[in-house]
Order: sequence, then structure tokens, then C-alpha cells
Amino acid sequence: MPMDICVAHSQGGIGYILQQSLANLLHAHGHAVQVASVVTRVVVDVDDPAFRHPTKPVGPFYAAEQAERVARETGWAMAEDSGRGYRRVVPSPEPRAILEIDVVRLLLNAGAIPIVAGGGGIPVVPRSDGMYEGVAAVVDKDLTSAVLAADLGADALIILTGVDRVALDFGKPTQRAVDRLSVREAERHLAGGQFPEGSMGPKIRAAIRFVAQSGRTAVITSLERGLDALRGTAGTRLVA
Repeated sequence: MPMDICVAHSQGGIGYILQQSLANLLHAHGHAVQVASVVTRVVVDVDDPAFRHPTKPVGPFYAAEQAERVARETGWAMAEDSGRGYRRVVPSPEPRAILEIDVVRLLLNAGAIPIVAGGGGIPVVPRSDGMYEGVAAVVDKDLTSAVLAADLGADALIILTGVDRVALDFGKPTQRAVDRLSVREAERHLAGGQFPEGSMGPKIRAAIRFVAQSGRTAVITSLERGLDALRGTAGTRLVA
């Protein structure tokens, strides 16, 4: 199937799991709150440099000979992935706008909980006739979340990951957790290679984008510490 359809399928499946679980939990606690998943399109720039340098691995692993055959048959770009085999790689362009943002606002204003932009959103590009068409790409989910939060005027952006706090010198004897980073400090550490692209890098970049656009706070923490992070007692806070 085309990549944009694959993203839409992932978005619907993940959205259903979250919607079902959250709705059941709210019901169990006596809260009559509606939860709705929104199939979300995200506008990207057709001239984004990412389209010339696809880097995002997707799909199954192939042996070298299989990868060569698939590349010939499909025109896909293939790349070796962490010594485990070859995979298709697709572009990961920057998110520019969320087309369903007004629908999300309507749901929020009606008191519903929207689940939005799963998988980073379905990447689409504008056509000359004003319509949109899907493209073979995967948008970074953290960056799309930053766009969403800024557009909605959210009080905070909470990015949930596998660690309680961001660390400098991760994996080294000098590793140390950080409670607070300014945008300028985060940008300096990002440029210095402290936050790899395949790990904490996209989360730091998303937090920087939200704080720079909104002047508000972003927090990176684990799911288990999410509530504490909202209270200001956990996680790494990025501030203007």
C-alpha cells in the first residue's frame, strides 16, 4: 500500500487502542467524557531537503540480495539498519501545519478528549489547484506534537519517553540528569551532539520549537512521572 495509507492505518489502530482504554478508564471512574480519535493530515513542504535524503527506516528487514531486488522492482531507497539487515528508508520532512486543527478545537471546546496526529500525522503536500495529496514520508511525531500544542495555545507540552529526565553524557561515567534547560542551553547541547537523532534529539528539538513559539514550558519525562511533571516535581523542563 502507499506510505500515506500505511500511516493512516497505523494512526487509526493506535488511536483506537488509546481511545478504547481511556474511555473505559473514564467510565470506570464515573466521568462522562467523550474520547475521539482524529485521522490527521499534516502539511509538509515538497521542497523540504528531507525528500532528497530519505533516512527514516520503515517496514521489514531484508537480506542484501533481497534489498537489491526490491529496490529494482519498486524504486524504493534501501539502507542498512544497525547491522540487522536492510530496510526501506523514506523522507522525514518538517511538519508545517495540521489540516484538522479546527476540528480538534471543536472537540476541545465541546469538552471531548481528542487523540490527534498519531505517527506524526499523514504527510500531505498542497497541489496547484488548492487540494492536497499524500506523499511517501514519515513525519516525526514529537515535532508534530510541538506544532499541535503551539497552534492550540496549550499551557505546556509534555513529551513522554522511556526515562524520567534528560541526561547529559548519556552512557558515560560523567552521565548526569538535568532538571531544567533554557532554549539556548538545549540548542548548544543539541549542536554539540549530546542528543542523538535516533534517541533524545527529536524530543529536544520539539521542546525547543514549542517553547520558542509559545514562550511556555515543555517537559520531557516518563509515562509514570507524567502527573508529577505537570505539577513541576519531575522531568526535565525546557524554558524560554
